[in-house]
Amino acid sequence: MRVVRIAVAAAAMSLVLAPAALADATTPSTLSVEGQGSVMVIPDVASLTASVTRSATTSRAALSAANRRVDAIVGAVRAAGVPASGIQTNSIDVSRGTIKVGPPGARHRVRRYIANESLSITTTTAIVGSVIDAAVRAGADSIDGPDFSFSNPSAGVVAATNAALADARQRANAAAAALGYTVTGVQSVDLDPQSGVLAPGSSAGTGSTTVAPVATPTTVHPGTQEVDATVEVVYTIAPA
Repeated sequence: MRVVRIAVAAAAMSLVLAPAALADATTPSTLSVEGQGSVMVIPDVASLTASVTRSATTSRAALSAANRRVDAIVGAVRAAGVPASGIQTNSIDVSRGTIKVGPPGARHRVRRYIANESLSITTTTAIVGSVIDAAVRAGADSIDGPDFSFSNPSAGVVAATNAALADARQRANAAAAALGYTVTGVQSVDLDPQSGVLAPGSSAGTGSTTVAPVATPTTVHPGTQEVDATVEVVYTIAPA
């Protein structure tokens, strides 16, 4: 009786293990690879900030003077080719302060009001130099920018992704060959496995510049910006 029980238990175990072994035989081996790709793209959008500062003995007079100068700047950049949608009020500030006036040794403090206004201007890289010149001629006290970006948020992304996929396949082929395998197919693809990857639209500003009367036309060089892509591909592999 004891031998019979052992034989029955062994038979039951073989029935349990057989389907598992069959599943392992039909499940393909896989290889997970991360690919990197990048392309250089020329920006086509430029943005800048034009600022005006005026002072007067009353807040109303200071703000009115700033408003007149800002209106002149808006008219000038519109004439240079910037649409109304590309001009936005960035800030308006009026504050009170004191300054010293009079000859040396006899100066006295006078209350003054200072008005500051700034405009955000968005245009194309093709005319941004002319826009800067127009703003300066119209009386802008300072220019901040330009910053460069893309009118198409996906600019360069497709090309960078294709480069990343090609990189992943090349790495997979090399790794599989080193292991005595060959790549037989693709099981899954993740086109955005990481966050924080540089994307188009990242700005590259030149900083703030206090402007002087323009004699020579301003030339702006947008250069290129790098667009990166990362992919994660799981390949199926088989013995070579």
